[in-house]
Amino acid sequence: MTQTLLLIRHGQASAGSANYDRLSAIGREQSQLLGHWWQRNDFAPDACYHGTLERQRDTARITLQAADLSTECQRLPALDEYNHRLVDTHMREQVIDVDNGSAPSNPESMTYHDYASIMRRWRDSPSVPEPLENWSMFAARGWQAISQAASTHPDDATIAFFTSGGIISTVLAAVLDLDFEHCIDAIWRVRNASITRFAYDGEQARLVEFNNITHLQLHQKPDLVTLI
Repeated sequence: MTQTLLLIRHGQASAGSANYDRLSAIGREQSQLLGHWWQRNDFAPDACYHGTLERQRDTARITLQAADLSTECQRLPALDEYNHRLVDTHMREQVIDVDNGSAPSNPESMTYHDYASIMRRWRDSPSVPEPLENWSMFAARGWQAISQAASTHPDDATIAFFTSGGIISTVLAAVLDLDFEHCIDAIWRVRNASITRFAYDGEQARLVEFNNITHLQLHQKPDLVTLI
């Protein structure tokens, strides 16, 4: 028997606002459209988890409501994203932008070059100030928590995990044995309200699909395809 594990990235967050963690209007719409897609396809997960972050909780709540499902979503803190503001603050000061000789300023308007440089410095730091976790701890905790949660459910269960791009990508890296560079590249590319699906037999997980947003694309509204 094989379980189906669905890793769902939260809807678009409120970048540039005082509370990044809050879903934007587009993020709420993305979540609703995912729920409507589930309802039209008569889909219901057997179990549901979300992290502690507002954007993860609200994506789960809105999706389940739109799907007219009463599935209770359990809290799983290990699904939380790394604290990108702390990583940016502590690591970017020593990262020099080769184009203009200065450190990148606004974390939400970084180039991939800036982002990758910061992530490599985080990975290579022998110690980090609290409450920032080190890269190796972050890279391991998502799959550890998801596989442990899955072990408490029947062998044929379908389990939804509402989480963030970093967790989805580190799980992908764990399952496919990706190196660091491919892992951070995946983090950069995971789209809001996307679904990444794994088949899991309790010992080995296999990727079925990555970053699927069919439920958004069918509406032919380009502004629904976001990465924040």
